[in-house]
Amino acid sequence: MNPLSSSFSSAVSPRYNAQQARVREQARRWLEQDVLVLDTEATGLGEDAQLIEVAIMTLSGRVLLDTLVRPSIAVPREATLIHGLTDAHLAQAPRFPEVFAALWPLLQGRTVLAYGMAFDYRLLAHNARRHGQALPPELERETPPVQLVDGTRLHCLMQLYAHFWQEPSLNSRSQDGWRRKSLAMAARQQGVAVQETHRALPDCRLKAALVQALGDEAPATWQDVQALAG
Repeated sequence: MNPLSSSFSSAVSPRYNAQQARVREQARRWLEQDVLVLDTEATGLGEDAQLIEVAIMTLSGRVLLDTLVRPSIAVPREATLIHGLTDAHLAQAPRFPEVFAALWPLLQGRTVLAYGMAFDYRLLAHNARRHGQALPPELERETPPVQLVDGTRLHCLMQLYAHFWQEPSLNSRSQDGWRRKSLAMAARQQGVAVQETHRALPDCRLKAALVQALGDEAPATWQDVQALAG
């Protein structure tokens, strides 16, 4: 159990508002359905970034895909400083078309979770277009998740966690008023041990552990921290 949750619940039973309760229920449904978790690493964060690593696993821990991807450009030093991957690591890796042929059938028609889904979705779509391929079109939508015509549903765990943790954002451009947290920070806030980060499979496992924590008996919230500090 998260020590913060334990400390808080020993004094006052946690009370979750309607939005937080919906997040917990969603996490529990995903755990029951054993949905997919996706993570990617890239040559950068820009619109033209190329995929260099991807992993897919189920929430229960079954690894479906874990592979490096050889890009057509050198990996910038600033990207290597984040994930540790160099040109030498990728020299013998398969190219994107080969990886995409294995990747998309795994995701097709499934519920897929990623932390910062907008980046992963854009990265896959851009790389597919570069190689004359395409993701299925989106259905019209007003709110997340991204839903594709083939039944694939792409959910953002970063947004979901912000709706649960509920720390007010100081960014006036925030659409929902809640501050976003890094994956490592969110995991630590829920008592999840963080070791290796910014590699695809370890990050998938961290996301799965975060979903498990949200579905547990008493996940911690920002309000809990304020109560303990007050």
